[in-house]
Amino acid sequence: MKKSKHGGVLSDEQIIDLYFAREERAIAETDKKYCEYLHTVAYNILANEQDAEECLQDTYLRTWDAIPPERPSIFHAFLAKITRNLSLNRIEKANRKRRVPTEVCSPMDEVQDFLPDPHDLAKDLQAATVRRIIAEYLDGTTERRLYIFISRFFYSYTVSQIATRLGCSTSTVNKELAEIKRELRACFEKEGIDV
Repeated sequence: MKKSKHGGVLSDEQIIDLYFAREERAIAETDKKYCEYLHTVAYNILANEQDAEECLQDTYLRTWDAIPPERPSIFHAFLAKITRNLSLNRIEKANRKRRVPTEVCSPMDEVQDFLPDPHDLAKDLQAATVRRIIAEYLDGTTERRLYIFISRFFYSYTVSQIATRLGCSTSTVNKELAEIKRELRACFEKEGIDV
């Protein structure tokens, strides 16, 4: 197996091949390449170092169990989805014992401002319409707005973290988030969905 030109880090395809070969080195290579990224995803949701570390280890185990048979086309997104779901499951489990941190709730609270009430949806049909509207909006928006949306509402990055990554002020990110919400609200209203 060849190493990439980037300091001995394997390509995603090479790492996935290791999983298919059932070589335990796949986990070490995944950790080497994506540890910091996945830790950020987990920590942004869990706000606890130990929980984030445990979630990271669980991510590697889930990845080992999933590949094969699955062959992810976008490996880092595949890993992030596993990490995010594990983190949210951990929060839900902890919620039975204690209150969920407000930092984790805030991105979802923000979404509620421009999404229809799920209890008022005519179940599957309207839920599919909502998914379609969001997908169409994201397909038609700028890369920057797509990054802001996904960072905030999928990865639970703080406004400050997004601003730092984009090299702008938090007020700029807040303005863009407000504009995204306004545009999505207009898309829903155009389709006759009350928000």
